[in-house]
Amino acid sequence: MHKISFFFILISFLGYSQKSSYSPYSYFGVGDTNFSATVENQMMGGNTAYYDSVHQNMNNAASLSKLKFVNYSVGINLKNTSYNSDSNNETSTAAGINYISVAIPTKLLSFSFGIKPKSSVGYLLENDDQTKDPSELNRFSGSGGLSNAFVSLGFELFKNWGIGFSTTYAFGSLNHYHTKILENIELYTRVSSESSVSGLDYNFSSVYQLSISEKTTLYTSLIYQPEANYKSKNNQIIQTLNPNGNFGGDFEQIDLNAVDLKETDIKIPKNISIGLGVGQDKKWFLGLNYKKTDGDGYKNQLMGLDNVEFKPSQTYSLGGFYLPKYDSFTNYFNTVTYRFGVRYKSGGLYVNNQQINEVGLNFGFGIPLAGISSANLGFEIGQRGTNKASLIKENFFSIRIGVSLNDLWFVRSMYN
Repeated sequence: MHKISFFFILISFLGYSQKSSYSPYSYFGVGDTNFSATVENQMMGGNTAYYDSVHQNMNNAASLSKLKFVNYSVGINLKNTSYNSDSNNETSTAAGINYISVAIPTKLLSFSFGIKPKSSVGYLLENDDQTKDPSELNRFSGSGGLSNAFVSLGFELFKNWGIGFSTTYAFGSLNHYHTKILENIELYTRVSSESSVSGLDYNFSSVYQLSISEKTTLYTSLIYQPEANYKSKNNQIIQTLNPNGNFGGDFEQIDLNAVDLKETDIKIPKNISIGLGVGQDKKWFLGLNYKKTDGDGYKNQLMGLDNVEFKPSQTYSLGGFYLPKYDSFTNYFNTVTYRFGVRYKSGGLYVNNQQINEVGLNFGFGIPLAGISSANLGFEIGQRGTNKASLIKENFFSIRIGVSLNDLWFVRSMYN
């Protein structure tokens, strides 16, 4: 088992070097902030209220108070996106590891640790201006993103009432490049703006279960994350390139200290999430979730843009599952968990005074493996953005695959 834990940690750092976004909206702030949760929770719209003794809810540390088995979870994501504007249509496909986590219950409390994406940057935009002489092609590209390494604790304060605490170390780089190409001019000019970002944030959570009938349980959850600040160490250079992309001979380091941009802060706004649901253990669940995030955060001062604002946002989700008969021996499909959900994010990012909203429809299956382990397959169909004010609308389809493996630790053997 300890070898398995080491394997999960190892592939987490190897796997997070991949590009997981090609969205033009990742140009702003710290990039695309990811819809990050286990596949089981994602397929319920990201609901944070449901928890049980065998699964992790990575976004709710208090849910660990119910955990009875060691759990290893890993998830991958494949996303196909079409980009539609007034003048052009493009498509992209991105894939990557979505999360890796280990959760361990002990006699007094349960804890978990792992890694998951915070944001991702990846785009390529071009603007060809034929009105100038010579004509000018501006090419904008970006890469990088932030990852979250987290540790969470949860324990039962009173019967059916759990509380939790989670702390996260965010790290990564945000890289933006602006290349200017002039007609009949051999060398290109490129401005490279690179930021190394790191910082800590944390949240507090609480869950409570109440039996409202012989078979039906009420589930509640509350998560609060205070405002945090990440440190950004910035570097900016101007250089010339030849048509092959190699160094063209001229190089200048911009003095960011002179404009007080060498080291800056990136504000991570506070948020609060409330979940409520009803269900029957090992049978069905239906829940609602509401998350409110303050505005005026995520700004990357090195990339100061006048047409971009980060305002308060609200995220709504509705989802649940149905399990026909978990202990059926005659019909395999009765042991499959069928999950469904919908989520809607309103506000947050505003570009050219246009609100960039996002909606996603989720559904999937939990397939039982040996013992109480499971494989999870999920799908999401969604839309983001708008064509107003010369912006881009994204239509996406995601396939998510997760594995949840369970085992018992810290149990005294009855026989030698």
